Amino acid sequence: MRPLETDITSPQLYEDPRLLAPVFADLRERHPIAWVDREPYRPFWAITRHTDIVAIERQHRLFINEPRLCLIPKEIEAQSASAMAGGVRETCKVLMSLARLSQRPLGDLLDWLQAREENRRRGRRERVRTLIDMDEPEHRAFRELTQSWFMGAGVRRLEGQVTAMVERSIARMRECGSEIDFAKDVAVWFPLSVIMSILDLPESDAPFILRTTQQLLSASDPELRKSEAYGVDVVGELFAYYEDIVRHRRRNPGDDLTSLIANARIDGRPLGPVETLSYLLIVTTAGHETTSAALAGGMQALTENPDERRRVEPGVESTKLLADEIVRWVTPVRHFCRTATEDTELSGVKIAAGESVTLFFNSANRDSQVFDQAERFIVDRRPNPHLSFGHGVHHCLGRVLALTEIRAFFSTLLPMLSDASIAGPVKGIESNFTGGLKSLPMHLVWR
Repeated sequence: MRPLETDITSPQLYEDPRLLAPVFADLRERHPIAWVDREPYRPFWAITRHTDIVAIERQHRLFINEPRLCLIPKEIEAQSASAMAGGVRETCKVLMSLARLSQRPLGDLLDWLQAREENRRRGRRERVRTLIDMDEPEHRAFRELTQSWFMGAGVRRLEGQVTAMVERSIARMRECGSEIDFAKDVAVWFPLSVIMSILDLPESDAPFILRTTQQLLSASDPELRKSEAYGVDVVGELFAYYEDIVRHRRRNPGDDLTSLIANARIDGRPLGPVETLSYLLIVTTAGHETTSAALAGGMQALTENPDERRRVEPGVESTKLLADEIVRWVTPVRHFCRTATEDTELSGVKIAAGESVTLFFNSANRDSQVFDQAERFIVDRRPNPHLSFGHGVHHCLGRVLALTEIRAFFSTLLPMLSDASIAGPVKGIESNFTGGLKSLPMHLVWR
């Protein structure tokens, strides 16, 4: 339990992930399971090796998601577990949205009151209960509600829409000429268009969705956050936005994902208002933010490695390999936390029941014991057992869709470019949770 020399929790350090590479390499070598006790977070075990993270993810009953999903300042954790999180006004807004959406008012109220004390005891968040917060068997039941949209035939059904949106995005790039900020002007908008199409949301609402997503998922970045409430005050905005939409889709359901979630049932019972709004919240935010991070980081990697860029061949297999290498390289979700349900031991380290482990996927994806030339961007890397989408029962539901978007975008764009270069300072998001680039100025030479 010796203190670490470098604060691997510091959001500022993640602005340029290359600064972390030697830090994590040293940890994997000398302290692969390290005790971290640094303000403003509660203590945890930092897990940095690929094999240890896989071992934890495979034991989903021993290491559970609730009550601590990610690193949040202690004060914010305490607030988010409170019925008055975000203050009286924000709380009243949320409670009104929940009341108006309840399909079984008395039952939902009783369930909420019954769960409230349990939530406080376990430190759960009362306002939000997304798919990624849940554990088995509840997790599987909620996951199966939408799985058909994000796997196999569901994604193939969307390929035409994705292709059309790729072509539209690249047409806009060409209109900008040779100078463009790829992160701001392209990467954030294309995946957002895809998810809004799936949810059948108005395109005019895209700026609102982008803003609230960044405020929620990049809450530690001073340029992107709404306030110092770490996104707690953003939840009410998103819940209020979806309230009327859900009510309309219940009266007039369509062939879209929002209608499916709004009218979903588990074991014959409709979802409660918290679960309905939370489900839409996670699909809306995570459904595009991580893909946009991969696109921007992938474009940077391809630009900084022109020899590798020239090795990308047309064809599905080549671009599949490229897409996986991009998500390994970027690792848009940098960590998740799990909590031990009983005393256990991992690689010789004793972990007590109730202690948290933090899985640093960005470290695991550079583990030289697993990846040959791990610090190189290799467009046709094979095998590539990266952990960017997690592992085991909690692997990312949107994995296939995200890879399809990345593959479709670069397979269309790269043949159109004669050359590309970085044209100014690259700015990353200050976040130890999820992150990508805020700015990627580029000079493009079109064919």
